[in-house]
Amino acid sequence: MSKRLPTEFAINMSLDKIMIIQQPELKFVSEFNYFDENSPCHIYFICKKPRLTIIPEKFEASDEYLKMTFGINRKGVIEEKEYKFANNLESKDIQIVSSYPFNIFQLKSNDEVLVDAKVSPFLQTYASGDFLNLEVLYIGQSYGVDGARTAPDRLVSHSTLQGIYAEAIINNPDSEIYLALASFSQINFVMMDGRTKFSNEELKEDDIRRKKVSDKLTGEGINEQQRINFTEAALIKYFQPRYNKIYKDSFPNPAHLTYSECYELDINAVCIELQTYEMINCCFYSDEVKPAPWNMHYFLLNSQEERKSIFEII
Repeated sequence: MSKRLPTEFAINMSLDKIMIIQQPELKFVSEFNYFDENSPCHIYFICKKPRLTIIPEKFEASDEYLKMTFGINRKGVIEEKEYKFANNLESKDIQIVSSYPFNIFQLKSNDEVLVDAKVSPFLQTYASGDFLNLEVLYIGQSYGVDGARTAPDRLVSHSTLQGIYAEAIINNPDSEIYLALASFSQINFVMMDGRTKFSNEELKEDDIRRKKVSDKLTGEGINEQQRINFTEAALIKYFQPRYNKIYKDSFPNPAHLTYSECYELDINAVCIELQTYEMINCCFYSDEVKPAPWNMHYFLLNSQEERKSIFEII
């Protein structure tokens, strides 16, 4: 019979900040001051989406709108997508300039550059569609001895990332490979079971345990490295990315010392939560997870046979 405690704790790691870039842009991340010591970037995703191009010969400009046609490469077949954007450029005498491979374009008027854009970020900002969704190929972490406050800088020479990134490019010539740099914030769940009858001794023991766990979680907290470790492991277990091997079938496991504090504190479950659509106008998905604007999943640190889930109390 599975065990039930009067008070149970769970840790939810929720996506806090995310930035989508390509590998050459890594060296510029620190200049944006987007990640800081309160939201450090330790987790990264290597993702792909269809290669997007512009079809310059189909560009039209009028007083009211700019008509632009884009190409979506789906396994070698180019699907055309036409958009009309309001013309806020105060001129209809506009020319488009783009050359092979047509992933960058400029809009000019009388030799003045009015718009200078990469196709993919442009559509990510001003359009919508499943072609913007990101397939998760690999999930990793970058954590330095000093606490990893500048993870993007270290990723520039991160050998695992470089190898996976290069292999993904070779194997997916019809796709664009992107890095999603992410920070996660911790939210603690506490559930108290008021329905089950416990003995006075069990309640007394639980009072001591509850104070110990609460003090730890709200005080110094779980070691940052351990927190990153179980966040990475939970994400890998959930998405099952094709290039990951560790944690795909072995999370959670009390034998893993990399997140042993969760077991030492007797945490019931760890959760991961991502609301990517609100932040970056796209969904994450993999072979195992369908595209969705919101992803949340929890993992019990003990088997259902050993311990009742915290979520059964609700």
